Amino acid sequence: MLREWQKRCVKQVLERYQHQPDALVLATPGSGKTIMASYVAKALLNKRKVDYVICFSPSKVVCHSIQKTFRHTLKRPFNGQLGALGTSLTYHSMANINELLSNLSLSRVLVIFDEIHHCAGDGESPSNTWGIQLLSTIQKLATYTLSLTGTPWRTDTLPIPLARYSDPEGNIQCDFSYGLNEAINDSVCRVPFITAIDTDQVMVRKGQESKTYHNISELLESGDISYRMILKQPEVITYMLSLSIQKLDKLRINSPNSGGLIVASSYQHALQIQSILYGHFGKEATLVSYRLDDSPELINRFREDTSEWIISIAMISEGTDIPRLQVCCNLTDVTTELYFRQILGRILRMTNSQTTIGYMFILAEPNLVEYAECLNETIPGAYNYKKTEKLIDSVDIVDTTEGNQNAHNDTQQFTPEIDINNFISSDNQETLEYSALTELSMHSFKSRIISFYTTPERTF
Repeated sequence: MLREWQKRCVKQVLERYQHQPDALVLATPGSGKTIMASYVAKALLNKRKVDYVICFSPSKVVCHSIQKTFRHTLKRPFNGQLGALGTSLTYHSMANINELLSNLSLSRVLVIFDEIHHCAGDGESPSNTWGIQLLSTIQKLATYTLSLTGTPWRTDTLPIPLARYSDPEGNIQCDFSYGLNEAINDSVCRVPFITAIDTDQVMVRKGQESKTYHNISELLESGDISYRMILKQPEVITYMLSLSIQKLDKLRINSPNSGGLIVASSYQHALQIQSILYGHFGKEATLVSYRLDDSPELINRFREDTSEWIISIAMISEGTDIPRLQVCCNLTDVTTELYFRQILGRILRMTNSQTTIGYMFILAEPNLVEYAECLNETIPGAYNYKKTEKLIDSVDIVDTTEGNQNAHNDTQQFTPEIDINNFISSDNQETLEYSALTELSMHSFKSRIISFYTTPERTF
């Protein structure tokens, strides 16, 4: 059964296809974009407007989730094999796409681009030209295209391909928009309830010299220590975990399958968190990482079971559908607004058996606090696309989950927001940075509640 917003969106997209072959849909993370897209595909197939459907997405985990959803909606295989009505692929698979391009030219095809903001470039950036040309070719060969996004901007301000922008404002033009405010009012998404943790006293001692700071913001502004190193402190991890565990334990009294997500900064950081979680609190956790080949299987297993905690390093962000997640302990050092919202979206998917609130615990890093206070803005104005003479350098990334021999070409096609190479090198970087410190101590933690809704009738 489709939600009301999904019905409206399907109708509006199909009406647009009567005049234009492309559509861009913005729907807040956790609202059900994939299901909506599957019904657009179903309608076009039933009306014999298309013969085949191809979906592109950022990761293998999301790719498999899309395959499952479309198979359920279409009541036919969706694995690209004989008898299937379509296939689900990752963006990185485009490096071996010659056969697909040939098939596109001979068939009536709907191409769906999930989380299209993972691609970037405006044709003026040499590092993105080949990838954008490929996307444009697919768009021209496809009978219809449907681009989906929950966060329609990029931190590097590069424009999203296949999207239209107003001139000269640079505002993205969506054919259908469904923001977090609407989703909460419609009981489609949970209410975000964010707790920012700060401290009254931080002491940094280097050799014979020591300095005292009164909050995290002051410490970071001094430049004496990085945010990454704060997140590595055992007392910080222990305190953040204690609050998160208390909340999840309470939720599991009435909803025994409620789960918690811990987002780490690096693999070594995740192992540290896992050790404290078990050693101090007696809690076991599933750890998923780009380093572990079985991570997609572990995520699927966690999705279906009733275990409590999963620790992720750049694996569970956008598009990963684990509705039972309801608590997030955010310990990553990535402090972009896009990544913050992507992580938050993992705990906002509504279920019938759980409460209508998603709980996130963050440190009072100034950027994160600002993002939490501005969740009512569907598209932050600071991220409007602005043409510049020299575009920001793109982030290169190799998709280690694909084992693609043409990965050097992939890095020129798509520029994800998170640089996994940064996670790989971060452990040595942390060790070198920490060796310069004699002592870092933090005391007297305090909490600040940042509620998305503060209306009297809502109680938390």
